[in-house]
Amino acid sequence: MRQRVLQATIITVVLAVLLLGIPLGWSWMQLAKQRLSDEASDILDDVRVATDARLSEGRPLEEALLQRIVDEQTDLNIAISVTTRDGDTITAGDPPGDDPLEVRVGGSEQQDIVVSVPQSDVRAHTASDWVIIVVAGLSALSVGASVALWQAQRISMPLARLNRRAEEMGSGRARGPWNPSGIAEIDDVAEELIRSGAMLTDRLEAESQLASNASHQLRTPLTALSMRLDEILATSSEEWVREEARISLEQIDRLTEVVHDLINAPRSSQNRTPGVVELRSVLTQQSEEWSPAYRRAHRELRIQVPSSAAVWGSTGPLTQVVATLIENALMHGEGRTTVKVRRNEHSTVVEVTDEGGGIDPELGARIFERSISGRSSSGTGVGLALARTLVEDDGGRLELLTETPATFGVFLISAPGEDDADPETVEDPSGEQDDDLENLPQGSVVRRRPRSRT
Repeated sequence: MRQRVLQATIITVVLAVLLLGIPLGWSWMQLAKQRLSDEASDILDDVRVATDARLSEGRPLEEALLQRIVDEQTDLNIAISVTTRDGDTITAGDPPGDDPLEVRVGGSEQQDIVVSVPQSDVRAHTASDWVIIVVAGLSALSVGASVALWQAQRISMPLARLNRRAEEMGSGRARGPWNPSGIAEIDDVAEELIRSGAMLTDRLEAESQLASNASHQLRTPLTALSMRLDEILATSSEEWVREEARISLEQIDRLTEVVHDLINAPRSSQNRTPGVVELRSVLTQQSEEWSPAYRRAHRELRIQVPSSAAVWGSTGPLTQVVATLIENALMHGEGRTTVKVRRNEHSTVVEVTDEGGGIDPELGARIFERSISGRSSSGTGVGLALARTLVEDDGGRLELLTETPATFGVFLISAPGEDDADPETVEDPSGEQDDDLENLPQGSVVRRRPRSRT
């Protein structure tokens, strides 16, 4: 900013000096020449009077008469030439050289008088004027540069203060009131920035307080529910009840982690360090959680994963991403939902697809934008956008691979581990299947509630 103001002011002064100084200098030179011409004309009048008197008396002109007039001029070198009517020419002074400044007049006795000023004298007299003009121009430039520097500092210093204040507000270190700078526009921006900062601080404090209250209010019932399920798990003798209690406890633990991650989202998204996550355990857990919902919808959830498929990531966020994709397939898709893992030594892809009608091409281009939901009017349009953010925080990415059928791919970085050549299908923990499932492809699993449970 300082350099721009300085450059703009100096350029303006230079243009003003050039546009005004050149015509002024030219006019001054013409005035200097006119002054020399007037002085030569005065000398010419003296010569004319002296020669008229001599010739009117009938006496001849002498060089001594003209030389005396030349010698009287102490500050100007001149040459005088007088030609009489008889053709005689009398001269005095040094030869004027080439292109002299000449003034000429005729006398009453028909004599022709010429007074010449050498070009060197003309240049000598105008040189001082040029010096004055150059000094005046340099003085104008110096004054302009000083004013420009002062003005640049006057403008840039409040802007630098404003920049520091904005940085302090961004880091939460804003302190003290704003001292007016004397520039109304900058002061208005500073005051508006302070007002916005105060509003933002109040809003952040309110959100922090809300998050703290929500964390406390959610953890208390979750803890009570967890204790109740622990009691059921310890006292029940029926295996299916114990299995359902175990699965519910795992869901509560995951919900507790999700609540913790949401409360600490601003810090966790920046400071989270990915570790090694075993996909089989994550997908097995998701199979246990979502199988009842798929059974109630008379649909099939099929998960194929190698027995050892390690990736770099975070267990909680990755579990939430997979859960979001499985839930979307349940809500918006049809038929069998398949979760399949493909991997090599560099990358691993978790594909989630169903047999529904797919996604509208116009919606597919914006499917990961917030507030964009599918056919369900109850959707918020946040799930996929949040899932993509969670994956990207761990160095992966979430993409829509195909629109029909809808296939999503979670691309992750493979971690070292022993991979099976062929993926395995996650089996139903209950170990029970209906007899009418014999014709399903090998490894298919349809979760159903045990017949003995009502």
